[in-house]
Amino acid sequence: MAEKSAPDKDAFGTILEQLRKVQAAMRVCVRAIQESRNQAWEWRDRRDELRTEAPQIHDEISEQRDARDELNAEVQRQKELRDKETDRARELQEQLNELRGKRRGPEEYVSLEDMQREFRELEWKQQTTSLTVDEEKAVIEEMERLSRTIASTPTDTPKPADLTEEMEKLWQEIQDARSKAQEHHERMVAVVEEAQLKHKSVIQLSQNLNPSRTEAGEAHQMYVQCLQEADEMRERLDELREQELTLKAQLDTIRKSRKETRREREKVAMERLAEQARTKQQSGQKLTLQELRALMETDGLE
Repeated sequence: MAEKSAPDKDAFGTILEQLRKVQAAMRVCVRAIQESRNQAWEWRDRRDELRTEAPQIHDEISEQRDARDELNAEVQRQKELRDKETDRARELQEQLNELRGKRRGPEEYVSLEDMQREFRELEWKQQTTSLTVDEEKAVIEEMERLSRTIASTPTDTPKPADLTEEMEKLWQEIQDARSKAQEHHERMVAVVEEAQLKHKSVIQLSQNLNPSRTEAGEAHQMYVQCLQEADEMRERLDELREQELTLKAQLDTIRKSRKETRREREKVAMERLAEQARTKQQSGQKLTLQELRALMETDGLE
């Protein structure tokens, strides 16, 4: 029996060590699953937060775009009013020139008119042409320069001394038309600047929207990845639990085998002690308490 006990003891120790390692790995899996799940909830919350931000940015873009469109409509209205007064001033100037029999000099209203025409052409280019950032910046800078020059250019010309009553009436109407044209132009320039600010705001918000969408997509991917990692660790945990059950069953088998071996040894030892008691009893010797118990137990078994 002693020969069998050593290998049995070694097997039990080996299996017990394996069981401890499996249980340690199970604890690691449980912690990893919880950490992955916690990270998944954090990424989910971040994703939902970013997805909530996107509609808000959309609404703000819509508000800014509507405001810009309203301003552009006002620009167009002021432009039409300005052009109407400009055309009226030109027609009246031509009438006055015919009456005076003279052509306009280079320093008269035609110079202001040319600058305003150039400003309108730049406006049209900026509104209808796809420009690069540098090209649009150059156009806006030229528009601002023209606007400053136009604002500093007198809208009236010195009153000629040789005007008849009819000529003077035309001259006063010309000054009135020029003045109104300048007022509409200045209003238009102010509104253009305000519209430009709204347009820049729309561009900036649109640029903010794209990273928000991208980050929300990345957050969702991380959320899914964390859940996948948790599922993989859960599968690993199930495998380890199966191993734990197998190892525990092996240990139970060894324990039962040991118990049976121990009982067999105790039985053999008891029978030997009982046989020794019978021999002493027959020879009239006094029996020990253990010998009496062995004799009683073996007789009871028989």
